[in-house]
Amino acid sequence: MECLLTSGVGSACLRPGAGVGVSAQGQWRRAFFGSDREVKLRKCWSERRARRFATSASVVEYDVVIVGAGVIGVATAHHILTTTPLSVALVDAREPCAGATGAGQGYIWMTHRKPGTPGWHLAKRSKALWETFAMEVEDSGLNPTEALGWRKTGSLLVASTDEQAKYLQNWAQVLSEAGAATDFLTHLEAVNMEPALATGCLTAAALCHDDLQIDARLTIDTLLQSPVQHFIRSSREGRLIGVEIPEGKVFGKSAVVIATGAWSSLLMKTATTEWGMSLVPPMKPRKGHLLVIEGTHDIQLKSGIMECEYLSYNSQSSKSTEATTEPGPSIVMTATLDPNGNLLLGSYREFAGFNIDVQDEVIEKMVERAARFLPGVSNMEGRVRTGLRPYINDGRPMIGPVDDVPGLIFATGHEGSGLCLSLATAEMVTNIIQDVKGPVESAPFLPNGRLSSSTM
Repeated sequence: MECLLTSGVGSACLRPGAGVGVSAQGQWRRAFFGSDREVKLRKCWSERRARRFATSASVVEYDVVIVGAGVIGVATAHHILTTTPLSVALVDAREPCAGATGAGQGYIWMTHRKPGTPGWHLAKRSKALWETFAMEVEDSGLNPTEALGWRKTGSLLVASTDEQAKYLQNWAQVLSEAGAATDFLTHLEAVNMEPALATGCLTAAALCHDDLQIDARLTIDTLLQSPVQHFIRSSREGRLIGVEIPEGKVFGKSAVVIATGAWSSLLMKTATTEWGMSLVPPMKPRKGHLLVIEGTHDIQLKSGIMECEYLSYNSQSSKSTEATTEPGPSIVMTATLDPNGNLLLGSYREFAGFNIDVQDEVIEKMVERAARFLPGVSNMEGRVRTGLRPYINDGRPMIGPVDDVPGLIFATGHEGSGLCLSLATAEMVTNIIQDVKGPVESAPFLPNGRLSSSTM
């Protein structure tokens, strides 16, 4: 049987034994950070894994094609290439880290996750892999702080009511018993630790000592110095609709991995309209704003700070696997400093389709919210990043194969946790491709039973 995907400017086909291929009709080019050149492998990587790209060929074949060059796609390519002999083509319509990852704050945190849940186990494994990766970067002669923006800041959950303070006292014990060392701090202890905090609003805090922070853009840069052969991306801005190059077809013998984040539902609906199959993830883009205040401010923070309300949001997102209603717009204060001393303020979430325009009224509300805890930000100005988080209503990312289409693997739906969960996701996808059982149970994240024939 032959299945044909049509996507407006090109077509792709699935053939038994032939993997997945896409024929080119649009104007696409291969590039590495915008340069029309082939990227040669560094000598420190095994050149036996390299397969040179023949510009005159009408068909190019790889073992794995990964669609999406956010942190999930890049991390998956990196893991496959450094742990297996498989070749990889990594494809996107824009530059790396152009979506939610590049607009985020870089948290590798356990503090807001519920121990014992599938998401907790995935995050715990991923955090351990990030720590290993940082050591490998250091062993290679690089400074992890410079190469990754790596900092062991810990995370500070802050409460503004007596009720929240009691909750944090219990939460600190729950996290500690689960292996994430966390101390409950009184109002005075929290202010002594972080003098920038407002004394009037704060009632208590919880410090999770081992939480980490990295810079997403620096990290993507470092991962791309691995043996990913080259990028293939659109010569024009636009949504990702397939794996297309002007030279011909790109085939993935073993798998095609969909790591397109917030665009995954749109891609699958567009590409599988004529199949008559349920292959569309129940996903919506969820817009976020991040305010970046340049390093001329006077606010100094030792830890990453998150308002206790964030726990309520996280609990609501993952409480039910049968959620039918989507949450409304919400603002929860998060604050941290990046490696350059810039103050990063979040966090806003709303459903606005694929619109990524900056909303001045949202920024005003974010600053107003942050000023309750950090009064020094009231009169500050900065630049704004916006991005689209891949929201799934049951709170679980979608990772794994689709029974009805051999060779198709999803790695999407991580919403605001893509950076944190990326390395464990990459490991899980690699294990699935090789049919190897991994350290984290994959069943809760599998696509089967969660796909539909139309977008939500």
